[in-house]
Amino acid sequence: MASDVREHVVAFIESHRKIVEVDALELILADRQPLILCQAVLNRVGPDSPFVTREMVLEVVAQRTSNRPPLARPPSPPTAEETSATPVPEAEPFRLVVSGFSAPTTHQNPLEAYGHLFADRHLRLSRILRGRRGLANLQPIESARAGSPPMAVIGMVREVRTTARQHHTVLVVEDESGAASVLIPQDSPLARGPYLPDEVLGLSLEFSKDPKQLPRVVGLERPDVPPGRPAGHADRPTRAMFLSDLHIGSKSFLSDAWGQLLDFAHGRAGHEEEVRGIDFVVIAGDLVDGIGIYPRQERDLAIPDIIEQYAELGRRLRELPSRMTIVVIPGNHDAVTPAEPQPALTPALAASLPSNVRSLANPSTFSLYGALVEAYHGRSFDDLIPALPGATYARPTEVMKRMLAMRHLAPIYGGRTPLAPLIRDGLVIDPAPDILVTGHAHTFGVDRYRDVLLLNVSTWQGETEYQRMRNITAVPARAAVVDLTRPSRPDAVMTVDASGPKMVIHGGAP
Repeated sequence: MASDVREHVVAFIESHRKIVEVDALELILADRQPLILCQAVLNRVGPDSPFVTREMVLEVVAQRTSNRPPLARPPSPPTAEETSATPVPEAEPFRLVVSGFSAPTTHQNPLEAYGHLFADRHLRLSRILRGRRGLANLQPIESARAGSPPMAVIGMVREVRTTARQHHTVLVVEDESGAASVLIPQDSPLARGPYLPDEVLGLSLEFSKDPKQLPRVVGLERPDVPPGRPAGHADRPTRAMFLSDLHIGSKSFLSDAWGQLLDFAHGRAGHEEEVRGIDFVVIAGDLVDGIGIYPRQERDLAIPDIIEQYAELGRRLRELPSRMTIVVIPGNHDAVTPAEPQPALTPALAASLPSNVRSLANPSTFSLYGALVEAYHGRSFDDLIPALPGATYARPTEVMKRMLAMRHLAPIYGGRTPLAPLIRDGLVIDPAPDILVTGHAHTFGVDRYRDVLLLNVSTWQGETEYQRMRNITAVPARAAVVDLTRPSRPDAVMTVDASGPKMVIHGGAP
C-alpha cells in the first residue's frame, strides 16, 4: 500500500508540471496526511519553479498553524440514505444498514474534500443535538457577541487551552458561520472535561456587556445515546459469536486455540448446548497480519505473501460451520487503504473467502434479525487513549463509552488515525447501535452504556516482539457469544476462553 501512496503523490505533483526531489518526496510520504501536505507545498511553490525541493517541504511544515482545515459548506443536501437514522427491523437474517465507506470524489482536491468532511460531521451531529432541552435559543456562532441574550450554539472544537493565571478552560468552537472563543470557569463542573479536538458540542452561553469578556459556558450537551431509549433486539432466537484480530500469516497465530474454538463452534467435546443457535460470526478487523505494517515485520511472518495470507484466511474460515453467516471488516493490518473509513476487501481478495462471508467496510452497521450491530476495528484507540486521562488499552470499553457520547468513532484529525477525505463522514455513529464491537487493543472487555452492549473481543495472535516493545499486554483467544434477543441484559453474553490447554466457558460476563 505504501507504493500506491508514493505513486499517487508523484502523479499528483507531475499533473502540476513539476518534478519532486527524492528527499522532498520522502518528507511528504513520512507525513500522516501526505496528500494534504503535497497540496500545501504546491500552493507554496506556485508556477515559478519547476521543482519541489526538500527546503520547500520543510518550510510548509514549519508554517503549519492549524491541525485541520476549516469547515466548508456541504456541497449538496444529504441524500435519504445519509439522513436515515432509524432502521426498521426486518426478518432478514442479515441486512447492511450503513456502510462507513463512500467512494471519494475525483473532482476535488484533498483540502476541499476535508472541508466537506468536517461540514458533514457538524451537520449530522447537529441534527442529533437540535431540540435538546438544554440548548434553548439555538443560534449560529457568528451571533455570539457581547451583550447578546443567553443562547446556545453547536460547534466543532478547534482548540482547547487553559488560561495561565486562573486555569479557566477556553474552547475555540466553529460552525459554518464562523468561530468563537468561549470560557468554562475553573470552578464550574463543566471544567473537568476533557474536551477533544474536532468533537461536536452543544453549548449554552451567557454574555457580559464587556466586549473583552468571553462568553461563559453554562451548559453542555454531547450528541450521546439518549438515556432510556428502547433497546433493540433480534425478532427470533439467535446468537452471534464475536471475534477480532486473527492476524492470519503471523508466526504467532494461535493454531491450538483456534482448534479449540472450532471444536466449540461444531458442538464437539460436550459443547452442543452452548453452541446451539449461533447463526452469525462477526470478526472486527485485522483478518491477516499484512506486510510492512511495522518495522522488521518480516521476521514475525509465517506467510510473507499477502495473497497467500488471504488464501489461508479463507481456509481457516471454511473450518467454521458453513451454516453460519460470517461478517468481516478490515483493520489497519489488512490490504486496503489505511485511511478511515476503510473500504471492504477488494473482490480479488474476497474471492479467497468462503461464500458464507459478508465482507464489509470499516466501520459498518448491520442488522442481524433486527439486532443492530456496529463493527469498528478500533484504530482510533491510538489517539483517544492518550487524550483521555486514565484511559488504557487494558480497558478499551471505557474509551468506547466516550465514542458513544460523542457519537463518533475517531474525531481527532491529524493524529495516528489517518482520515480519508470523503464528503460523507462515515465515522459518525448514526443510528445508535444495540451492540458496538471493536478489536485492535488485543484484550477482552464486555460492558454496557445506556443499553448498548460494548465488546472488545480479544485476538488470536500471541505476543510479538513489536508488541512487547510498545508495552502491549495481550489477552488472547477469547470470543463473546451474545444472545441477540436480549443484548442489553447482563446475562446475554457468554465468554469462550481458549487461551489455556482446555477451553473454559463462562456463563454471563462482567
